[in-house]
Amino acid sequence: MGIVLILELLYKAFGLVFIALLYMSSSEHMESMSRRAFIPMEEAPTYHLLEGYDPKWRKQIERGVEMARDYWGSYGPAHVWILGSEDDQEITPEAVDAFVDEYCRWRIPLEDHSPEECRKQVMARFIDVARRGESEAYLSWVQADQPVAELVFINTHGWYHEDEPLPDPILRGMHEYTHVYQKGFDLTPTWMMEGGAVFTEGWLPYLEGLRPRGYNLEMIMERAQRMRHTGFTIADMENIGLASEEVAEYYLELAYDTGGWAVAFMVYNHPGRSVATLRDEFYPMVNELGWEEALSRYVGMENKEAFYEAFESFMDQPRESQSAMLETLQP
Repeated sequence: MGIVLILELLYKAFGLVFIALLYMSSSEHMESMSRRAFIPMEEAPTYHLLEGYDPKWRKQIERGVEMARDYWGSYGPAHVWILGSEDDQEITPEAVDAFVDEYCRWRIPLEDHSPEECRKQVMARFIDVARRGESEAYLSWVQADQPVAELVFINTHGWYHEDEPLPDPILRGMHEYTHVYQKGFDLTPTWMMEGGAVFTEGWLPYLEGLRPRGYNLEMIMERAQRMRHTGFTIADMENIGLASEEVAEYYLELAYDTGGWAVAFMVYNHPGRSVATLRDEFYPMVNELGWEEALSRYVGMENKEAFYEAFESFMDQPRESQSAMLETLQP
């Protein structure tokens, strides 16, 4: 029987909500979260678009996914599900049936579910959300013999703004595929998972000449600084599933905002300061040594606590010094 592991990153109009849903029945299955899920493979993700939803949203998401895939490498197997309803346009029964059929033809062989159970799941997770006008983007996967990733994008048009030089749906695709890459390796902490994806959203557009260096990190530093009076740090955000309610309240600021800067600080402390060493050196070490020892070796510090202490000192520096650090990072 397949086990559904869902890491949902739901972007709402007024922030980001994290929901971790684990449908498991034993400690053995709990352990599966800490192991690598996906494998290197040449095949590109398979894309699925709801009939009637503008194909331009698929094109933008696919562009982001492919930018990240070109950089990190091709991992999978992966399916990308894209749906939505613009301008209160009704999703027709025919479109619903076609989407449900396509999804369940893929999913049922991986799980011990009936067609009726699968349809109920698709309606609740996808169609009903699209009809409510809610925008969501997340990675989930089926923990079968070979786990299969599904990247889900619902109502991505809600994040699109004409005045942005790089459409947000492209960044969403980039962010979520980065998680596919990360899950090609063993467990890393929440701040590194989300921070790494946020860092990618800024670094890859910079490499393509689409945004200034550090563009998104500069924007989110103010939000990261606003919660420092709490005393919470990325050390408190190693596992969102185990975080207290008080810490979880600052999930966005700690995991995404501060985490993005922490990943940049990792590269800054590695010889040569090349971002590519995250891909070529750090993540392979995670499988060999575990993330804590890999982090220590990568940044040349005694342990993770030493890194946390150095990073906290960095976060207390003037903004000019923090921005100057970003300028030293190399491809």
